[in-house]
Amino acid sequence: MGIVLKQSLNNTLITYGGFAIGALNLLFLYTRFLSDEYFGLVNVILSASSVLMPILAFGIPNTMIKYYSGFQDLNGKDGFLTLMVFLPLILIVPIGAISYLANETIGDFLSKENPIVKGYVWHIFIIGVAMAYFEVFYAWAKVQMKSVFGNFMKEVFSRIVITFLLLLVYWDLISVLTFLNAMVGMYILRTLIMQAYALKSLRLKFDFSFPANTGKLLIIVP
Repeated sequence: MGIVLKQSLNNTLITYGGFAIGALNLLFLYTRFLSDEYFGLVNVILSASSVLMPILAFGIPNTMIKYYSGFQDLNGKDGFLTLMVFLPLILIVPIGAISYLANETIGDFLSKENPIVKGYVWHIFIIGVAMAYFEVFYAWAKVQMKSVFGNFMKEVFSRIVITFLLLLVYWDLISVLTFLNAMVGMYILRTLIMQAYALKSLRLKFDFSFPANTGKLLIIVP
């Protein structure tokens, strides 16, 4: 069985497994272990983070997959990958600054339906950043023909951790507020694990001699 077919089969099984765990969380655990107010808060945080993620990622995952093979020279690859790592900061830094300066306004806007959302603007931003860099390093692994681990982290790991955290809430071992903070920590941890795996597959040597076609890449990225 070819590596592509084998990974596709494994990824399909992992995705179905992730859906099953997600359904368990959504249909049974969230609704029973969290109040309607906090269940709605979790939905808003994750939904807003998911919307923010592709903006912060700046199109880097697709660009990396599409153009990586064109950089055969090791130094050229280092320059290209260095560029891919730092480009998301073009949007992350200013959006983070706006979130800090306009925190009250953003909170008021998001809290129209659920007032408690107002205090969780930073949860949304941090999870969005973590999701964005997770996708960057997932693409990093994909270009090395190693997609199974990243798919497991994306589809299964996060849902299993959420299940565990919800059970801790049910057993009164942690509060709902601790659950929300732990959820942020989980997304950061997931990104760090994915980063470590990707860099183990292909180590990065920072090279700020960016590719000659950097201008073209900057036009295509968004």
